[in-house]
Amino acid sequence: MIRLPFMTVLFILCIAGCLLSFLLCGVFALVTVRKLSRNPHTQSRLGMYVYPWGQAFSVAAAMTLPRAHIRRRRSGAVGDLFADCDAIYAHTNRLDRCLGRAIYLLIMFSAAALGVVFIDRYLF
Repeated sequence: MIRLPFMTVLFILCIAGCLLSFLLCGVFALVTVRKLSRNPHTQSRLGMYVYPWGQAFSVAAAMTLPRAHIRRRRSGAVGDLFADCDAIYAHTNRLDRCLGRAIYLLIMFSAAALGVVFIDRYLF
């Protein structure tokens, strides 16, 4: 039986997590963000479209991060980049919020683990 090093296994898990999060993000963008962008109360509060799927990631972050943090960010100079958490919570259901939180956390953990792999590979 072949035993792979820990960093190789972590790298494979990171790539699988990234692929799964991109698939879920596509579903989230097609279902939830499209529903929110068609609603006249929320279409201007989804955050700025900076990069492809940027609004989906901004909406997922607004669902996951604490509301006080999002409100503080929205009151700053670049507040238009962030989605309005109060409007999103008012117009989404529990399934949409769970999917958004899962996507955001999966992307963040995969990116952090991938950073650990590359730091281990190239700095040590």
